[in-house]
Amino acid sequence: MESTRRILATAFAALFLTGCAALSGEIRQEMAPQISTEVALQVATAVAELPVSAPQSSALEEVSTYDCATKYCKDMTSCEEAVHKLTMCGHGQLDSDGDGIPCEAICNRAQVDALSRSPSVAGPSEAPAAPAEEIGPVTRVVDGDTIDVLLDGVNTRIRYLQMNTPERDEPCSREATQANADLVEGKIVRLVADKELVDPYDRLLRFIYVDDLLVNRVLVEQGFAEVALYPPNDAHYEEFLQLEKEAAAAGRGCHPTGVFDDGSTRR
Repeated sequence: MESTRRILATAFAALFLTGCAALSGEIRQEMAPQISTEVALQVATAVAELPVSAPQSSALEEVSTYDCATKYCKDMTSCEEAVHKLTMCGHGQLDSDGDGIPCEAICNRAQVDALSRSPSVAGPSEAPAAPAEEIGPVTRVVDGDTIDVLLDGVNTRIRYLQMNTPERDEPCSREATQANADLVEGKIVRLVADKELVDPYDRLLRFIYVDDLLVNRVLVEQGFAEVALYPPNDAHYEEFLQLEKEAAAAGRGCHPTGVFDDGSTRR
């Protein structure tokens, strides 16, 4: 019995060191007479019952995926990650100039073009799907382009899409805030998303509707807001741009103060 255990141990050692195909070559020739038919059957049975591991994929065969929690270039470890966050997660702020190249400190055009053809940036994304509909009461008007809305029992900060109003230390800020309050204060609003759902400050990015009235559009039309393009969000951009030109020409709202005269709509 002891010799049987020794033979089995030798056989298993040979199996793990060189694989099944080389097993017979690892058992020394002088041991062959000691192996009875019964022992040989035991070895064969033990080998047959060993679990078979699936072949491991090489690093080149693995598809890289990244979660969507990391939003800023300073936290990116590679151009591949930056491209994934831009294209799959919708983090448009990574491409601030809208040229299709995110995080230009670590990315260039050649890398982006190569990665766009690679499956490594086309893996599953954890970016949340745009909500079909969000409706809630306005609980606070923060300023001309920001409100708080009660959604599912939680006060949620909402940043208006495609427009920008004067900051608190700029001319016409109070007037723009009041214009916004006149439209939404105490109202039930419906929120509509574009491509990117959340900004770097964790505010929801939305178009704001009171019944069928698009509040973002009205504020631009009245001259209390300027058009602001934050790629990849671009819904209503051309329409708002035309409304802003008309409001500026007519001297409506904040335009007479010159607060919007920076010569650009890209933010």
